[in-house]
Amino acid sequence: MELIDAAGSVGELVSWIGLLLGLPALAIAWLLRLRDGEWLPVDVVVVERGGRLLGRWFAGGDFHERGITGEERERLGDEGPAWFASRRPWRMELAPHSPAARAIAIIGTILAAVGLLGLLVSFLPFVL
Repeated sequence: MELIDAAGSVGELVSWIGLLLGLPALAIAWLLRLRDGEWLPVDVVVVERGGRLLGRWFAGGDFHERGITGEERERLGDEGPAWFASRRPWRMELAPHSPAARAIAIIGTILAAVGLLGLLVSFLPFVL
């Protein structure tokens, strides 16, 4: 029985850590996605100005531009598809989501899943 009690104690500790870090991370990711709104497709034109590469697109009733990295230039070519945040049309990414929100959501999901698994393990002493 000592092994089951030890597993229950470790499970409880893991559940506290996983859930206390994972659930706020999921809430932050949800807020970030809520802030940006839906990501909509847009065509981006790559231009060079003053030795810098710029991506330009029309969204939200206005033209926008931002610097383009070499990797983005390879993916876009002279013109290519991208996505902009419907609530913040000056934000453009090459994927239909915010990379920060996605990373935080993945980390939060992993931590919350580990926390839930730890919670289940912490009930072992009561079941067995």
